Amino acid sequence: MLFYETIERLRSLSAQPGPLLASVEGRLGHSPLSVVLQATEGERRVVFVPPTLTDRDNRMALAVRLAPHAPWSVPPGDWRELFTALAEMAPLTLVIDEPGALAAANRAFWQEFGQAWAAVRQSGARIHLFLSSQSPGLGERLNAPDSPFWRPLARVQATTGPPPARVVSLGVGTHYDLGAAVPHWKGLDLLLGWSILGGLPRTWELASGRGSPAAALRRGLLRRGQPLADGPMALLQRAVGKVNRYAAILRAVATGADDWQQLSRRLAPAPGGVGPVGPYLAKLRDVGVISADRPVDVAPRGRRTRYHLSDPHEAFWWSAIHPLRTELSMATPETQGRRIWSRRILPTLPGAVRSALPMICRSYLRYGCEPVLGARARTVGPLWGSGYDFPVAGTLSSGAICYGHIHAGPAPAPASIIEDLDRRIRATRYGYGRQARLRLIFSLTGFERALQRSAVRDARVWLIGGEEMAAPPG
Repeated sequence: MLFYETIERLRSLSAQPGPLLASVEGRLGHSPLSVVLQATEGERRVVFVPPTLTDRDNRMALAVRLAPHAPWSVPPGDWRELFTALAEMAPLTLVIDEPGALAAANRAFWQEFGQAWAAVRQSGARIHLFLSSQSPGLGERLNAPDSPFWRPLARVQATTGPPPARVVSLGVGTHYDLGAAVPHWKGLDLLLGWSILGGLPRTWELASGRGSPAAALRRGLLRRGQPLADGPMALLQRAVGKVNRYAAILRAVATGADDWQQLSRRLAPAPGGVGPVGPYLAKLRDVGVISADRPVDVAPRGRRTRYHLSDPHEAFWWSAIHPLRTELSMATPETQGRRIWSRRILPTLPGAVRSALPMICRSYLRYGCEPVLGARARTVGPLWGSGYDFPVAGTLSSGAICYGHIHAGPAPAPASIIEDLDRRIRATRYGYGRQARLRLIFSLTGFERALQRSAVRDARVWLIGGEEMAAPPG
C-alpha cells in the first residue's frame, strides 16, 4: 500500500548511520507530516512547525525547540550557525514542516542552509533532517546544480552517488489505505467509499462511526461547515489564484476528456475559452491534481499520454458536485438538500465507482493480486494503441503478462468478453512471445455462468470480482 510503502522507505533511509536530508512531498491538500512522524517514531527527534512570523522569530522558535539538545548558551545569530550546530547534537532527527515558510521570510535561507548542511555532511554526524511539504518539487529544486542550496555543497558532494536531498513522494492513497483507516468498510462499500471520498486522509474523517459511504458523503456535502461542498475549489484557489481556466480543464478531464486532442477540442474553440491548454495542464500536474498516464509498452521517447485526476474524490466532485455548487450553498439540509441529494447526487454514485475502477484494478495488480495470481505486478498501467485498449495491463514478478478488461455494465459479464480480449491481445506487441499471457476480467456485477465455465477450462482466464479487489493484501 502506498502509505505503508512510504513509511517503510523512510524507515529504511533512517537506518543509515551518517547525515541524511530527505524532502518528503505530499500534494495539494495533503501534508505528509503524519507519515514522517510515523516513520521516525521512537527516534531522538525534534519536530518543528514554523510559526510563519519574521525571520528572527522563526529562527528563535527553532532554537527553543532544539534547546534541550543544543550546545549553545546564546542562540545562533543566523541559520548557517544554527544548522551547523546540529552536528554537535548527534544522533538527532529533525523534522521541519513546510520549510518554504522559512525561505519566504529570508531570501538567503536556502544558501545559509546549504552552507550549514555542507558542514554537517563533512562531520559525518548522524543528523537526519526531514523536510515535509505539501508542494511537490522542493527536492528537485534543491538538487538543481544552480540552486543556492547546492552551490555551497558542490565541494563536498561526490560526482556520483545520490543527490544531497533524497526525494520521497507521498501521492494519493489507494483503496487499501482507506480500508486500513476505515476497517468497517468492506467489499463494495470500500470501493464506493474510495471512489467518492478519495485517497486523501482529510476526507476520511467523514467515515467515523458505522455509517455507509453514501451517508459519509451526504454529511460532508449537506452539513454546514463540512469540507466537501467546496473543498476542491478552495484547494485550487490556494494553488493557482484565479481558477477559471484551471477549473475548465479539471471539469473537462473529470467528464471524459483524457488526452490532448480531446481537451483542445472541448476547450479551445469556444469564445472566451481557456486558450493554449499546455501551461495550465502543466501547472495542474505540478501541484499534483492531475496525473499523466503512459502506456506500459511506450517507447522511451514516446509521446502517447492520457490524463486523469489524481484523486478519485476530486474527479467525482468536478463531474457531479461542481455543477451543483450554487444549489448546495443555498439549500437547507432538511428540504432542498434532501431533494438535491436524492435526485441529483445519489444517482451519480455508481458512475463514480466505474470511473475509479481503472485505478482500483491497477492497485489490485500492484498490491493485492498475489494470493490469486501468485505474484504481484512489477510493471502496471494502461495499454493502448492501434486496435487495442486495455485500462489495466502489466507484467508480474513471475514474468507473466496481464491484460485486463473492466466490465462496467449492470448485468453480469458475458462470455463474449474472452473473444474480444483475444482480438485486442493479437493487435499488441506487448508480451508477444511470452508463454504466460493472462486474461483478467474485472466485474462488480458478477459473471455469466458460461464465462465461469470458460475460466475453469482455460488457465489463462481469471475472473476478479469486487470482493477480491477490496480484500486486504496478503
